[in-house]
Amino acid sequence: MSPISISVPTRIADLGGWTDTWFAQHGLVCHLAVWPGVDVTVQPVDGPPGVVVRLGNFARAWRWTPGLDARATPDPLIAACLDEAGVPPGAWILDVRSDVPPGASMGTSASVCVGVLAALAQVAGLPIAPAQLARRAHVVETERLGQQSGIQDQWAAAAGGINLITMDAYPLATRAAIALPPGTGAALEAQLLVVLLSRGHDSSAVHDLVVRQLADAGPDDPRLEALRRCARDGAEALQAGDLARYGAVLTRNTEAQAALHPSLVNHEAHAIIAAVTVPDTLGVKVNGAGGAGGSLTVLAATPEARARLVARLAADCPGARVLDVTLA
Repeated sequence: MSPISISVPTRIADLGGWTDTWFAQHGLVCHLAVWPGVDVTVQPVDGPPGVVVRLGNFARAWRWTPGLDARATPDPLIAACLDEAGVPPGAWILDVRSDVPPGASMGTSASVCVGVLAALAQVAGLPIAPAQLARRAHVVETERLGQQSGIQDQWAAAAGGINLITMDAYPLATRAAIALPPGTGAALEAQLLVVLLSRGHDSSAVHDLVVRQLADAGPDDPRLEALRRCARDGAEALQAGDLARYGAVLTRNTEAQAALHPSLVNHEAHAIIAAVTVPDTLGVKVNGAGGAGGSLTVLAATPEARARLVARLAADCPGARVLDVTLA
């Protein structure tokens, strides 16, 4: 059997994030799936039964065998994926790597999960639709590992594209692909940049505090409604090819995140936002839930403005790094 390789995108500019959660109960998210993503390869080898898991980003390797407690392994997410998918008899190597650094707040964990599940489905010869793939990846994180997780990152990884995700009742959701007018996709790619903060994302006590506050406030809390409106308005702006309006919604969503808790837009993010708050910029979005570390999506006014922003960031925010992205 030949090696099976899967490439899965990551996610940025998640307008409406936080509304795709159990405590929001219903939500809307508009996001962009992008490259670079996560690369997963599965190949049979000679050796004792089980799976040798190799993580290129961490220079780490370990052996999985059925019956292991996923939480006791070096990589509980991958172990839980192997438990969920099931592994055919024999000896296998599973390679996982990404050009996105850990902790970038770009939905990389969901991309890893989707990639591993998709690769093992191909090994088993069992086709799996994007909706089913997204759902199974969400089950791995929330049920097998007991983690907090919205539903949108799994959809971005499983389906790709520019999407409006509608969650009528957690965790059930539908995806509507957003069709861009001619030329808008190329303009978006030429004007987007992702700024990686100097440290990776750290899910902290701030997130637990926000979850408790929102759970107590209920699904129709005005702060959640403001985020849902951002998703709807961003999708409409993209469908109209109005990048100036889309950029304004990116900024508005960041302000709505800060309204949940000031620490969700951290000090370094504020410094970067200050550095790019110039006429060259249409908008800025803190990726993911926010908090310590992570990344931001910046939308420049023109490709030339993007080049000027990259130079400005290098001068004013030397700890930050620009990651070039393309639409998936």
